[in-house]
Amino acid sequence: MDAINNLLMGFGEILTPFNIAIIFAAGLIGTVVGALPGLGPSAGIALMLPLTFGMPEASGLCLLTGVYMGTMYGGRITSILINAPGDAPAIITALEGYPMMQQGRGAMALGISAFSSFIGGLFGLLVLIFLAPVIASYAIYLGPPEYFLLMATGLATVMLLAGDQIAKAFLVTCLGVLVSTFGSDYVSGQIRFAFVPELIEGIDFVAIIIGLYGLGEVFYNLEKRVKLNLGKPGFRMKEFIPGKEELSEAAAPTLRGSILGTLIGIVPGAGATVATFLDYALEKRLSKKPETFGTGNIAGLAGPEATNNAAVPGSLIPLITLGIPGSGGTAIMLGALIMFGLRPGPLLMTTSGDIVWAMIAGLVLANVFLLASNVLLIPVFVNLLRAVQGNLANVVIALCVVGAFSLAYSPFNIWIMLIFGVLGYLMKKNDYPTGPFILAVVLAPLAENYFRQSVMLGQGSARIFLDRPISLTILIVMALILALSVFGQIRGKRRARQAAQAGE
Repeated sequence: MDAINNLLMGFGEILTPFNIAIIFAAGLIGTVVGALPGLGPSAGIALMLPLTFGMPEASGLCLLTGVYMGTMYGGRITSILINAPGDAPAIITALEGYPMMQQGRGAMALGISAFSSFIGGLFGLLVLIFLAPVIASYAIYLGPPEYFLLMATGLATVMLLAGDQIAKAFLVTCLGVLVSTFGSDYVSGQIRFAFVPELIEGIDFVAIIIGLYGLGEVFYNLEKRVKLNLGKPGFRMKEFIPGKEELSEAAAPTLRGSILGTLIGIVPGAGATVATFLDYALEKRLSKKPETFGTGNIAGLAGPEATNNAAVPGSLIPLITLGIPGSGGTAIMLGALIMFGLRPGPLLMTTSGDIVWAMIAGLVLANVFLLASNVLLIPVFVNLLRAVQGNLANVVIALCVVGAFSLAYSPFNIWIMLIFGVLGYLMKKNDYPTGPFILAVVLAPLAENYFRQSVMLGQGSARIFLDRPISLTILIVMALILALSVFGQIRGKRRARQAAQAGE
């Protein structure tokens, strides 16, 4: 009951015309920022931070959190319509949403993803409201060994993402690990593969995904002369409001994605990107028709979309209760809280509870506004794409170039984007999966850093992974995942062989 009373107190603080306008505008701004390739939560919050100077604390924090949630909604728009993910968590959305767009179901894909995003955000907010102190008290027991094993578990999902392309997946995973080693080593400072000074800080991940998915798709479509099937012009509600069949297919994946996204969002450093890849692998493993993934599968779209939105409130839990940012976006939020004179940590909700609960109430309101605006604007998105279809390749290339340049205001990232655009084209043309490559680029540096920290904690002994109960449990779970994956593949090949023999 205390949580309900505190939330009502927060709503009493923000339900003024000024704050409501701020929250609504923040959601729309976040949606636009999230849709632009190269920009994401961190960039959106950073761009809005100067506007909060002079604002009341509650209003300023509602503006920033509204933009944060809005970017998660917006990332799916360009992912589905033009296969150019606005940010890293939207990569999985592109894998299933863009094929639906090519089939003339782009509006439906936008509708399903909007509803799943709303449910994921709502679930994460409920956890934030009721269980934040309890969950955060357990998260504090995770150390480098546990984080390393979580990252290793993520890499192990390459087996699940690969399907029948184990050899190709392994090859691109190794390439992803190699790409992740460019730049200075986090622990020792040793510089690796820095052929030019710009590579000392490594290769920007966003430049990689812009090239791999945005430019790569453009090059492939230009060669094949692909034309999008946008369906018939019109604003009929049935084109973008999911029906009973679509909702029943998306319901269970949305619930699983909401739970997984919230839990992984709580883990500092994991974030929505890792959560969406893990959820996609889970949905593919649980599906009765895993071969349909990558061709417009609703479960593969709804689950990850719920996951990345649930990760937003989840990542706020360690920020508010421990003062530990759970993602890049919350790292900037940490600076904003300090700028407002607040002290994130165990005493924050005691000393500044009115401001914190106003921020949470603002996030609830932003989630509702975002559902309404994103559903109502679907016809605008689709018909805007229809209007520019003749020059779509030019539009996508322009967005990609601007997005890559804006990362560091340097032409170097444009060259990086071009290199990975060619790589993405070659991978698509030769049927190499991109998921394992991206997963390796994201997780390999984290796994390396946590492994070295773990070994140092264990004074050079790897027994530290077996001596800690939580890390031992994760090891057992990872072994079970690999065993089930191998067993499933063997059983699938046996059934295929039996079916072939029966056909003969």
